[in-house]
Amino acid sequence: MKVHMVLSAVALTALLLTATQLAGETSPAAAPTTTPSAPVVSSSSSAVPSSAPRVYASSSDLPDGPTFPETGTGTFHVVPGEGPVVGTGPLRTYAVEVEDGITVDDQAFAAFVDATLTDPRGWTARGARAVQRVSGPASVRIRLASQHTARAVCGFEIPVDVSCRDGGFVVLNAARWFRGAVAFLPDLTSYRQYMVNHEVGHAFGQGHQPCGAAGGPAPVMMQQTFSVSNDEIVRITGGVPQGAFIPQDGKVCRPNGWPYP
Repeated sequence: MKVHMVLSAVALTALLLTATQLAGETSPAAAPTTTPSAPVVSSSSSAVPSSAPRVYASSSDLPDGPTFPETGTGTFHVVPGEGPVVGTGPLRTYAVEVEDGITVDDQAFAAFVDATLTDPRGWTARGARAVQRVSGPASVRIRLASQHTARAVCGFEIPVDVSCRDGGFVVLNAARWFRGAVAFLPDLTSYRQYMVNHEVGHAFGQGHQPCGAAGGPAPVMMQQTFSVSNDEIVRITGGVPQGAFIPQDGKVCRPNGWPYP
């Protein structure tokens, strides 16, 4: 991932790089819940049998799990659908897109994004802003991208699959959408909520944050795809600027996908 500011990341009803370029998980949460089955995809990526649990060397490792879209065309189509204005304050519109050439349930992906962004624990809380899903021009375009497309946009200089914000585009890495992150295991739903809220948070002008209170919920703008430990984030990023000072203070937070948990 180019580390400009990078993820480093609700059920269907219930998903800088340098300071002058991208913002995402590598300057690119809750109690376990039942994870819904992932949409069917076409991919050659192999899964590891659940009977052989893996010991992860780093919290930034991509967890074992189902296959995911590795490649796509690099172009995107809008998922049709619009919604009401939710929240008060300045209105931010968003559109939902999926990369061409990958097989996913478009409507299920869009419904998850909608449910996350309109949740009362999300970015509309406390009158901060309002959001509305549109099919046309939008201030934020939220894209589900194949692993290779996400790497091309978000960078892979630190060899960790992440999501990112590229201008008005939020790019969600399908590898993480289907596998999640070690810190959140086995709760894929909460990780997807984190993906959406973290990267949309960048689009809303939010920067990275460290774990502030040991044992407390991680700030949603903490790079939780890397880790919920400040020390481990510093070790993984290896001195690459993350757009915020991350102290080596031994603090470890609990994974969290919400701006206002």
